[in-house]
Amino acid sequence: MTRNLLLILMMTIVCYGNLFSQNRVDTTAIVTQLEVIRDRDQKTRKGIDSAAFMQFIDSTNLIQVEALIGKYGWLGISFVGSRGNNTIFLVIQHSGLATQEKYLPMMQKSLEEGESRPSDFALLQDRVLMGQGKKQIYGSQVVFNKRGEQEFYPIEDEKNVNNRREKAGLQPIEKYAKYFSIEYKLPTE
Repeated sequence: MTRNLLLILMMTIVCYGNLFSQNRVDTTAIVTQLEVIRDRDQKTRKGIDSAAFMQFIDSTNLIQVEALIGKYGWLGISFVGSRGNNTIFLVIQHSGLATQEKYLPMMQKSLEEGESRPSDFALLQDRVLMGQGKKQIYGSQVVFNKRGEQEFYPIEDEKNVNNRREKAGLQPIEKYAKYFSIEYKLPTE
């Protein structure tokens, strides 16, 4: 009997020891990695770094982000913070349509769980719809027209776009238009 108790005690210690010695995720290292990725992503877009390298930088950032997603799933706010989560979005947003389509459902699930920002999801959803040749929902995507001027890519149910934008945490489209020097008037019909 004592021998059996001793055996059970030893097994318990071994099991708990293994449980507590399992690899812990170093979120600090992941957040640091995401900061480096974000810095590279944004420097080319803000004119701080050569735009000629943008495609190369985007592809190397994507390799790293896909490795992280492959290992941990979509990296939500509670795992890497709001900024880290936004970095994941930025890299996917700046990738090709097939990659955007691949990760849109994961981001939607993350949004539903409160782990991603609605505004980020809205931008990615609009980008995917535009890539598919469909009308965007939130009016976040801008294109150049034949005169070389910026204008909004076609918007589904445009007269109600501000209602959708508000729910997604986006500013009214009239204010957003000014950022691109677009003179915009919301249609009434």
